[in-house]
Amino acid sequence: MRTFLVLSAAALLLAAPSFALRTAKSPDITVLVKQATAKIRAYPQFKKAVLLEADGSPEKGVTTKASAVTQWRIVFQNQTTKGSKFKSAWMKVLNGKIGKPVGVKEPFVEDRNIALVPKMTLATAVAKLRRAGHKDEFGSVTLRYPLGPGFKEPLYIFGFASDEFWSVGTKTGKVKPLS
Repeated sequence: MRTFLVLSAAALLLAAPSFALRTAKSPDITVLVKQATAKIRAYPQFKKAVLLEADGSPEKGVTTKASAVTQWRIVFQNQTTKGSKFKSAWMKVLNGKIGKPVGVKEPFVEDRNIALVPKMTLATAVAKLRRAGHKDEFGSVTLRYPLGPGFKEPLYIFGFASDEFWSVGTKTGKVKPLS
């Protein structure tokens, strides 16, 4: 019996690190954006990079929870960095680990700069979406400040399997359909 308990305890200890890796939470996108911005600006060719958007998706395809969105592409405008050959850049984030910047010679268009990271977290945006009656799973979420008339704040934009897109304003908290 004692041997069984010792072996069971040893097996549990050996399995614990891999279990912890699978269940580790990724920080909220507001935290990841701050970390990615600091990381990209440490490179001289990106020292004035500014957030344009962050595109997220869950590992399993669809979800109803903010915590399941663990894959991100964070896009930066870099046109204000003098002497850089890159007009934009992006960084991949997987389970909270931020990759290296990838410079792009062309500008990324159709977004306004997001100079200040919104205070609203993704979890808060999902909660507002649910309270507005949207209970279905979503397959994508984008934090962006679209160009065009009628957009007065950065938005969390959720993509649903029905090909519908719904937004949550990061300042107002208003939930609206996008067409």
